[in-house]
Amino acid sequence: MQPIRWAVIVLAFLAVVLDGFDTASMGLSIPALSAAWGVAPASFTTPLIATNAGVVIGYIACSRISAQLGLRLTLIGGTAIFAVGSALTALSSEITMMAVARLVTGFGLGAVLPSAVSLATLGSSARTRERLAVLVTMGLSAGALVAGLSGGKLAGAYGWQSIFWVGAILPVALLPIMYFRIPNVRVTTDHDQRSNSGVASLFAGGRTPSTLLLWAFAFLIFTTFYAFSSWLPTLLLHFGFSTSMAPLGAASLGIGGILGASMLIIFAGKFPTSRMLIVAGALAIAFLMLVSFITPGPVLLLLLFTGVGAGLASSMVGQAAVAVSAYSEASRTAGVGWAAALGRVGSIVGPAAGGLMLATGQSAQAVVAASCVPVVMAVVVMALLARRIAGQARAEGADVSAG
Repeated sequence: MQPIRWAVIVLAFLAVVLDGFDTASMGLSIPALSAAWGVAPASFTTPLIATNAGVVIGYIACSRISAQLGLRLTLIGGTAIFAVGSALTALSSEITMMAVARLVTGFGLGAVLPSAVSLATLGSSARTRERLAVLVTMGLSAGALVAGLSGGKLAGAYGWQSIFWVGAILPVALLPIMYFRIPNVRVTTDHDQRSNSGVASLFAGGRTPSTLLLWAFAFLIFTTFYAFSSWLPTLLLHFGFSTSMAPLGAASLGIGGILGASMLIIFAGKFPTSRMLIVAGALAIAFLMLVSFITPGPVLLLLLFTGVGAGLASSMVGQAAVAVSAYSEASRTAGVGWAAALGRVGSIVGPAAGGLMLATGQSAQAVVAASCVPVVMAVVVMALLARRIAGQARAEGADVSAG
């Protein structure tokens, strides 16, 4: 692979790492924010929802923006916007102001993932596309890991604002490198391609059932993952963790996500991604049940949540790989973006539901047990989608043989 190609992949991955760092930052800062502002943790549900609402808007707008500006400028612009939003978050002094800052941040984040995945996979073979999509999207887990390991120390030493200042400074430092090292790419260069690059293209050629199943799976998995990403540090307080130790929950999810995504990359050439996601979902359910019905110590609890992260985060990463393979190059940004957008609708529902349960006094174990429901539904949906994908593959093989 040429050096310029690797440079694009690495920079796309790093942009998504910063996305994952910022996404985790809000959740892991809530214990420190709650103490500093003297309000209940559930009061920060609005900024959490605003972040994910902004991301949904960014995901939906990304394909149209990239068609006009090119993938390079879309990625750079999204990175710049979420840097500004993170700085505004650090300057916030009350919840409404923070919610507005997080909405801006979310819009920038929403432009990053689809454009990064499309840039990294452009011109690759079908098998390589899935692996590169998983690799780049794994940046979300890597970012969560970095945030989890550093967030508690930053907040303890310099205050909660320091987490968001880091989230603003790092992307600014990356911008010049992205500008000079990423070539400008316009996947949709003429009118016909533009007409095949929007959301309508995702329902053409008999793709409607597969698209709807993929969207449903993304919604259910994102609902659960972002409920934990947002509230796990707070839940760990209920399990007896200190404020400085609670951010380790984000690190455990991040480690699990990296492990799970690594398994997807290793076995991508041997098993269909859709079938591996069924196994990943079942794994998440098993670890969630263990957390719900036993009384684990701190170390075991973090290990169990690492297992939860392995199942949920790899499922979240894997749905992007399924989207990459399901759609043509012209509609790939829209396919990844809309699947992630429907997922991020779930990422609004999940934190809201978790905040409601905490506000009504539900125990941490009750919250964990309730999260099993959408994961079970996601496994069923992916089983239906895997069956449909396998049927389409057999039909295409039969057509080739007949030809």
